[in-house]
Amino acid sequence: MLDFNKFKARLIEFLQSHGLTYADLKTTHKRTGYASYIAWRADYNKSFKRDFEKIERAIELYNKALSKKDMLAAKAGLMDAYLRMGSLASSPFDAISHDLTRVLNNKRFNWPSFKKGYTIPSKYFHKEKNEIAQEGLVNLNIIRNILMDLVRSHGVKDEELERVDKRTGHLIWGINLKSDFNQIFNEKLLALQIAFDVYEKASIQKDWRAVRAILQRIRLISFQFYNFASAIRKALVNACSDERFGPDFPEDYKVPAHYNYKE
Repeated sequence: MLDFNKFKARLIEFLQSHGLTYADLKTTHKRTGYASYIAWRADYNKSFKRDFEKIERAIELYNKALSKKDMLAAKAGLMDAYLRMGSLASSPFDAISHDLTRVLNNKRFNWPSFKKGYTIPSKYFHKEKNEIAQEGLVNLNIIRNILMDLVRSHGVKDEELERVDKRTGHLIWGINLKSDFNQIFNEKLLALQIAFDVYEKASIQKDWRAVRAILQRIRLISFQFYNFASAIRKALVNACSDERFGPDFPEDYKVPAHYNYKE
C-alpha cells in the first residue's frame, strides 16, 4: 500500500527548510501566501486503508440487501459508498495535488529550471519495481459491475451512458462504465508508489531539479487519482439520485439492525 506518511514527512522537511512552520501550513499566511489542504498530522496510510474498507462494507450491504429485495437498504449501501469515495478523492489526492501546486508555483522555493525534454536520472528508479504489492490491490470492478447491472436492468441505453455535459465536457455518468476500474486504479497506484520512492531518493541527494520534476509528476498523478475517484463517485451519485433505481428514503431512515451495519 502507498506510504503517504513517509512522503508527507519528507515533504514537510523540505518546506520547513525554507522557513515554513505548521502554523503557515494550516492557514493562509500573509507572509508566505501559503494555505494547505494536507492534514500534516493525520495518518493518511490508515485513513486510505480505512476508506477502502468502508467502501467494501457498503458494497457488502448493497449485495445483502439486494438479495433480500430490500431496495432501501441497498440504496443506503450505494449512498455510503459514494460518500466514502468522495472522502478518498478529497483526502489525500486533492489535498496533495493542491499543496504541490502551491509549492511548485511559490517563488520562495527558488526552483532550478530545466530544459524541455529533461528526464529524471535513471539512478533514482528501481528497475525491478514494476508491480504492486498484493496488499495494495483493491477490487473496484465490483462497483463497476454493480453499476452496469443496475443501469442494464432499468433499460439505460449506451447513448445515455456516453452523453457528455456540454458545460463541463465530462460524461454525465462521470466515467465509462465499460472501462476496467481495477486496471486504471492499479496503474496509477504503481506510478505513485514509484514517484514517492524517487522523491525520497532525489531529496536525500538534494537534486532539486529532479525533486521539482518528480513533484510535478506526483501532483499530476494525484490529480488524476482525484478525477478518477470523483468520476466513480459521480456514477454512484447518479445511481442513488435517479428515481428509476429505487425509492426515496422516508424521514429518519436507518439501515435495519439485522444487517449489522455501522453507518
